[in-house]
Amino acid sequence: MSAKVIEVPLAEPAVVCFLSDDMESLLPILEAKLSSEECRTIRALLSSKAHPDLGEFGAMQSLRELGLRLTARWLGDMLADRRYKSLMQPIVSANDHSDVLGYEFLIRGLHTDGSEITAPALFETAEEAGMLHALDLAAGESALRTAKRFDIKENIFVNVLPYSVESEDGLNNWLNAVLGKTDFPHEQLVFEIVESQQLPDFETLQRLVSRLKDQGIRIALDDFGTGFNNLATLTQIQPDYIKLDKSLTRGLIEDGRKWTLVANIVDSATQSNIKVIAEGVEDEKTARMLESAGVEYLQGYLFGYPADTPL
Repeated sequence: MSAKVIEVPLAEPAVVCFLSDDMESLLPILEAKLSSEECRTIRALLSSKAHPDLGEFGAMQSLRELGLRLTARWLGDMLADRRYKSLMQPIVSANDHSDVLGYEFLIRGLHTDGSEITAPALFETAEEAGMLHALDLAAGESALRTAKRFDIKENIFVNVLPYSVESEDGLNNWLNAVLGKTDFPHEQLVFEIVESQQLPDFETLQRLVSRLKDQGIRIALDDFGTGFNNLATLTQIQPDYIKLDKSLTRGLIEDGRKWTLVANIVDSATQSNIKVIAEGVEDEKTARMLESAGVEYLQGYLFGYPADTPL
């Protein structure tokens, strides 16, 4: 039976009922009536192995609670089934683009049909459902599993939520869960501190950096130039790398103020013996400008899109 729609205009907004024995046939109808966000939630529900029964609906206190429960369910199914993978994007030397410093590993979820779920969709959903820590561990596990599969000897840049590893117990739990009993060298790991999950103060970040270095793990401050990442951070935190935010590198050719800011950041980093990686590099002219400013490493579409195999 194909999907049928019954609209009952008893109130504003109208009640819309769907009747179908083929849930997938509902999607074209839903896409015409719902927002993209609502459609994403429905698609996630349909990809879940189990749907809520009437008892669950009866226990709901609000539509938001229903949404959160459905969100947690499909994301939990995905993590339990290990339906995720890592894409790799190379980070190269500014003066020799064939010299690869390492790869940034980027998690992508997989629907039951094998199609990809983007990182923003994953992390927004995980935050809403209170599952960021579980997704963070999955991202690390996937990165290390992929690196071992391709026998990567270069540096492995992994995005890590600061609160996951800010305590000694948290860091040990991360390492145990992700590395397990493998002999993977800590010296290959570079933790990228994710800008969206800020730590409360410099002292907490300093302790985190010190704890990581004690384990032989290096640290990169991601999205540098935004949020808590600023020039004052360099002398207080002493990371191994900073990654210039795409907003600073895009349009660099036409914007003299950006050029001045980038040059000042690079100069401050160099004086502190911190390596600079510029993200979002998409053309040769920008790459040459960044190299002339003293940037040592580059990352962006010019050198390769995130891919299933190392470039």
